[in-house]
Amino acid sequence: MNNNLKVVIRVDASLAMGGGHVMRCLTLAEVLKENGADIEFICRKHEGNLINKIRSNGFNVFELELLAENKVDNKLFYSHWLDSTQQQDAKDCLSVLHSDKVNLLIVDHYGIDENWQQYLQSYYDKLLVIDDLADRKHQCDILLDQTFGRQYSDYKALVPISCELLLGSKYALLRPEFVKWRRYSLERRMHPVFKRLLINMGGVDINNITKQVVKELATCNLPHDVEITIVMGGVAPHLQSIRSKVSDLACKTKIKIDVDNMAEIMANTDISIGAAGSTTWERCCLGLPTLQIIVAKNQEFSAKNLADHNAIKLLKEVKEIPSLLENLSDWIKTVSGSAAKICDGMGTYRVSNKISNCKIILEGFGEVELYNYVNLNADDKILMLNMRNHPEVKKWMYNQNSISKTAHFKFIEGLENGINRRYFLLRQKDNIIGSINFSEINLHHSVKFGIYVNPFLQLKGAGKLLEATASQYAFVELGVEKLKLEVLSNNERAINFYKKCSFEFVNTKRTNNQGVLCMEKVKQLEKV
Repeated sequence: MNNNLKVVIRVDASLAMGGGHVMRCLTLAEVLKENGADIEFICRKHEGNLINKIRSNGFNVFELELLAENKVDNKLFYSHWLDSTQQQDAKDCLSVLHSDKVNLLIVDHYGIDENWQQYLQSYYDKLLVIDDLADRKHQCDILLDQTFGRQYSDYKALVPISCELLLGSKYALLRPEFVKWRRYSLERRMHPVFKRLLINMGGVDINNITKQVVKELATCNLPHDVEITIVMGGVAPHLQSIRSKVSDLACKTKIKIDVDNMAEIMANTDISIGAAGSTTWERCCLGLPTLQIIVAKNQEFSAKNLADHNAIKLLKEVKEIPSLLENLSDWIKTVSGSAAKICDGMGTYRVSNKISNCKIILEGFGEVELYNYVNLNADDKILMLNMRNHPEVKKWMYNQNSISKTAHFKFIEGLENGINRRYFLLRQKDNIIGSINFSEINLHHSVKFGIYVNPFLQLKGAGKLLEATASQYAFVELGVEKLKLEVLSNNERAINFYKKCSFEFVNTKRTNNQGVLCMEKVKQLEKV
């Protein structure tokens, strides 16, 4: 397997920029690490940095010193966030990059554009840029912008034509815990109550918006049994002033610092008051009704789009809080349902799958791994060949002849250039379950698939596991509406199996002088 991907992440945190960039990079790094990648970070030692946080998560960090003379390019709106010129910052990174060529460089920084990227181009194989401004050019292979409502046209003139664009909240970088708490959270909101209120204005809250919120809540006629939780970061400069201010609140109130169970807290919260930053996608995933406050200009685009889709209540000013909380009516339930449709929590996996092997969490089955054929080692390729040539597998193929090793390896080699087909080995723990292939990929519309169980593995339910994985990959990863298949008309066992999996008959045809049954399954809308 391809388990030696070397990844370097260039990202910063500070009192000015907050910690959101680092936190989303940490989220991606954790998943890539699980897939076998070697991860290192490069961070400058700004005041309010999260270098110790990154290290506590088990990652090595190369520190860039603050410069005595703060010379910046003044070319970009956020140039001052870099604390140096782009050329100097790139030179500072060379000590990390030139020692061993990096397979993937990830950059998440508003102060970096194509100039920095071109300077270091010979030191990495691929570049992934994480951005949400769409205001400058990038020389990258993949660009991720998790902003809700972001369009291809926003970046068309800013990236190379070959760049793969991952746009929209379906790619939001959320920790796996949010996926795990999603169902519980959404079920709670089917019968909304107001017992718990969460306040979270980001890890830093440099403008002390939290204090303004607490001040307004002190004037609010809240139910006597409402409990208020305030979540802040340990580097927040106004933490002590908030501690002294909460005594003004009549409700039971607690302050939590640097929590590691945010998904659980949100899932058990009824209403949230929060900043329009990256935490937005966490709240949406859990369907948490939110009074949202724009605290930075770069948040305006996304926040207004979310408000237009009734996924949040966007506050023009903090003074609106009392009236909205005292007159909830039914907006909690409607906002919750709309928010849950914005983000399903699988974005980190989708991005990771573009980079390395694919991990999917299946309800009722747990975690499975999809290994792209093109990334298999020689032994695994031979195993797949032996599976394909097994009598119980090949007799149900269009081509029922045995495949030679040469033809098999040549076929896999050809998959590297096939944008319309994907072949995967499915593994769960120590078991290789079988093979899944996708072809005729028509994104957002349909895809055809095929599966076969590992004939050397006696595992009950292996076929259902393959089908469930194929369905989730098609409907969630590819985002198609229809999953199609073809099965030999004399394969009654398979036909009955697919019927039980909600596939319906479409038509018949003949291929290689054999009768073929065509079936399809339509994506079911998620209940929220």
